Amino acid sequence: MIKIIVVIREEKKSDNKKILLLEEDVLGPGRYARPSFRLRENLEHNAKYSKVYCQGQKIIGSIRYFNCKIQNQNGLMLGPLIVDQKFKGRGIGRELVNKSMSGINQGNINFIILIGEFDYYGQFGFEVNTNIYFTLNVRKEKVLLKKLSEKDNMFSGRIELY
Repeated sequence: MIKIIVVIREEKKSDNKKILLLEEDVLGPGRYARPSFRLRENLEHNAKYSKVYCQGQKIIGSIRYFNCKIQNQNGLMLGPLIVDQKFKGRGIGRELVNKSMSGINQGNINFIILIGEFDYYGQFGFEVNTNIYFTLNVRKEKVLLKKLSEKDNMFSGRIELY
């Protein structure tokens, strides 16, 4: 019996091509019309927090983060989170979110935002925040925020990605 090793690890530069192919396969060409993709266009993701889910040498899942700010508060934008269609429904996305968020230093990162479904991301502590907005028009109920500190930070204003 062959044992295939499954591991979640930090993304490497050499993974980029495989991740882009997986992204193309999972999300298709329509992904470029999505506000989340347009906001991240031409920006470099934060490799320190981005992770891949590997089965042997094959990448079957990926999560990326991008640097952002709301006023003077530092944060990360989560996305995209992708899982190979053949492995959907097995908790791989959940594992990627949990593992990647557990490694985020709360000292200088105050929040994580994303554009997504509360029905899924609510389980990770994300909440709808109608006081923050992007430069592009995004439906308010899709803008989700997770505070990383216990401080009573009020997050309001424009979200700037960099």
